[in-house]
Amino acid sequence: ECLPLNSETGATDWQRVVTNVFAGLVIGLREALGGIVSASLVFSSANSEELTMMFPYGIGLMWYTTAFASLWYAVFGRLQYGYCVAQDVTGILQAALISSAAQRLSREGAPERIPATALAIISLSAVITGIAQVIVGKLGLGRHMLLFPTPVTSSFLGSIGIVILRSSLQTSSGVKFQYFYPVDAETFLMPQSYHKVLLQLLAVCFIRMGPKLMVKYMPGMKSTEKFAKLACQLLPLALFYVVVLCLGISMDDLSSGGWTYPKQGAGGMATLWSTYSWSDADFAVVFTEVTKMGPLIMMALLCTMTGVLGITDSFPTGPDGDPAPLESIDFDSELTTVGTSSILLGLTGGSMNFHTFSAIQLRMDGGTHRIAVLALACFVFAAFASSAPIGQFIPKWFLSALFMNTALHFLEGAIFSYRSLPRAGYRILGRQLPSMQYVITLSGLVVAIFTSPMTAIWAGLILSILLFLLHSVNTTPVYNVLIGNGVVSRTKRPVWELRTLRKEGDRILLLYLQGHLFFGSVRKLAATVEQAAGGDRVFYIVLSFGRVSMVDPSAARHLKTSVERAEKRGCKVLCCRMNPQVFAAMAAAGVVKHIDVNLRRIMYPQKQRTFAMLEHALTAHYHYSRLPPPHNQPEVKVPLKKQLSDNSMQVHKCLDSLVCSPAKSSSSHVIGQIKQKEEPDTFAHETDALDYCDDRIVERFFYRSQNSSCSRQPYMLAFWEASATNARLDEQMFEQMVGLPAGKMAEIRPYCEIRTSVSCSSELQGVEDALIFILQGGLSLVRMVAQLEQTAQMPNQEEAAIIDDGHSLTAFSFRKGKHLIKRYPPGYIVGKTQFFLQPRNQVVDIDLHPRVIVSTRQGPNVEFWIM
Repeated sequence: ECLPLNSETGATDWQRVVTNVFAGLVIGLREALGGIVSASLVFSSANSEELTMMFPYGIGLMWYTTAFASLWYAVFGRLQYGYCVAQDVTGILQAALISSAAQRLSREGAPERIPATALAIISLSAVITGIAQVIVGKLGLGRHMLLFPTPVTSSFLGSIGIVILRSSLQTSSGVKFQYFYPVDAETFLMPQSYHKVLLQLLAVCFIRMGPKLMVKYMPGMKSTEKFAKLACQLLPLALFYVVVLCLGISMDDLSSGGWTYPKQGAGGMATLWSTYSWSDADFAVVFTEVTKMGPLIMMALLCTMTGVLGITDSFPTGPDGDPAPLESIDFDSELTTVGTSSILLGLTGGSMNFHTFSAIQLRMDGGTHRIAVLALACFVFAAFASSAPIGQFIPKWFLSALFMNTALHFLEGAIFSYRSLPRAGYRILGRQLPSMQYVITLSGLVVAIFTSPMTAIWAGLILSILLFLLHSVNTTPVYNVLIGNGVVSRTKRPVWELRTLRKEGDRILLLYLQGHLFFGSVRKLAATVEQAAGGDRVFYIVLSFGRVSMVDPSAARHLKTSVERAEKRGCKVLCCRMNPQVFAAMAAAGVVKHIDVNLRRIMYPQKQRTFAMLEHALTAHYHYSRLPPPHNQPEVKVPLKKQLSDNSMQVHKCLDSLVCSPAKSSSSHVIGQIKQKEEPDTFAHETDALDYCDDRIVERFFYRSQNSSCSRQPYMLAFWEASATNARLDEQMFEQMVGLPAGKMAEIRPYCEIRTSVSCSSELQGVEDALIFILQGGLSLVRMVAQLEQTAQMPNQEEAAIIDDGHSLTAFSFRKGKHLIKRYPPGYIVGKTQFFLQPRNQVVDIDLHPRVIVSTRQGPNVEFWIM
């Protein structure tokens, strides 16, 4: 990270070390001159003689800030070519604060306290801003800058380029600019002004085109590519001084003619801490200005993050020597590092700092390692320590050319950012237009011309939100629609039920939803629901929220209206796969009211033990009540909902309102065994919702149909009774259902292990190579899948949600880590693949086979014959 190494030998690459040092010295020279400009901006822009007299002191303050901040980041920063400096963006706001304080003190007749008060304001602004950066970093809020729209970032970079470009023209010509034209056009057109601008433009052309020409006409030289940019930057300065020496012009003549800065340094390193004292400051004025530092703090935070984002966007991967070149930048760590340096600088008489986009130029010039940043810091510190009048030796047009080169780089990235964006679907004169996102970048540039980069950022964010809303309104939230006659649940169904579903399944619609449902996008969903429920064909509409991240209250209310209209037309709307936030919004709006029993078990795991005990007691009572009455004794109906609370009735729908009658061979005995007071409208998964719908379709159009074409055999009715009421399927009915010869079950019984005391949701052990005959209850084949650590990605995922019944519920993890392959009701045989492959040693890996889990939907009583 510190020194470039030879990729072949591993030794220090001294040629690249020299390149890094020279690149650091060049940027150090540039930052030293930039410190002069920043000091001039902070102390000379206000109409206060006392502040203007602080200009030499301000140069030292800016040099100290740049040297300390660069050295600090070189030691503790993540980017090995990055560094931090005091910048003009916050300098403008600091200038406004100290100017306001100076005006107040002048009115109060205490102008002698202006310098110390201005120093206190600058130092306190650095401390407060640093504390804010550290707090934001420690709270982990920096990562959210990854959500910052790319067009807005490009717009911000372009806006900074506009500011730098305008400043460069002002510096070289000596004339203030409004927008992009000089305020005093007559002065600008005078020879001493436009000659400097002309030299600036020629230097920029040479800096940008010179390296390409050198590489083109001097091919095969490795050193050419490394030193070309550096040479082309220094050569115009060298040529200028050759001409000056030939003409016999002295440095004083250049300074008096406005070609260079006046000969004034910082007054020495010791004077930074001895010239002014905090005891002379008016802290009443200071604290008044502290209350106005909100925009300054926000600007510093935003500039820090956008600075890091802009640098990493320009160089997505780290240079050689980076221990993790593909690692994403840790924004929280960057905020903490920069914030700590700002606090220390504020406490020692410096100013605030943050990442500078000049780091991009440093790496482009060959400064790829920390040695370049160290050289930069040493150069600026040497200028600070020696109080060298460096401004006298650097022409303003040369400094302006360096600034303009960086500005053009930023503007190029913004103007040509459409190349990395998708094309729009519109054409003008046969040419395809760029993406609408490109409008955000262009709008930000236009706003920056007439206002400031901060205003351009806000304009870009507002446009991004408007485009997002426009896109969301025009995009349908329904990304897929399935009809019930083409899709069934994962529960195994016999052929006669499948034929019924094939014929009548189009009465079920399954809508897969996506995105963020808000007041704009939900309109299309509501229209789809109402249109589907408009006829008399569709009975059920299932809404899958698996890809829906959020539902706002207005969308939930709008959807509730559509659901109520559909239900009045006889169409029931079911919801499934909702995350906690979506469920909370839907429950609060009253869209979902009654939760399916399996989903409630997931949401209320703490009640599992209590409900299990209640379930066993009620099941025993239920089966006792189903015994045939004694001979010549009238039939007795035994209701089971006495003593049950409303909550337990909702949890155990299978135990609610059971009406029992003697065994009969007709369908009237099978149908109507289970009656529900409240039908569920919320399910964990699509397969659960489809089970609910399919059961009612086959019940209505097959088992209870009056159509004479429906041939209902006794074993069909026995299967329906076993699957619907948790009854036992008789061996004879089992043989008829699976096609076994009569008496075959009695023949294989001695070879089977019969299990009846297996709890629901438990894994069936010792069945890796066995056939399992299901006579009561059900089995599920489940494949275990790896799960990502959710707490690191979504820290709020595990938080409990609250519904209006006052009970806390866990997050909707559904069957976490389990993928349901198939669910088998009574009348099926499970394990055929392993049974025939295992004895012949044809199993590849037993762990690849699904696990056999006792189904909770078919329980609690079970009977499995294992052979």
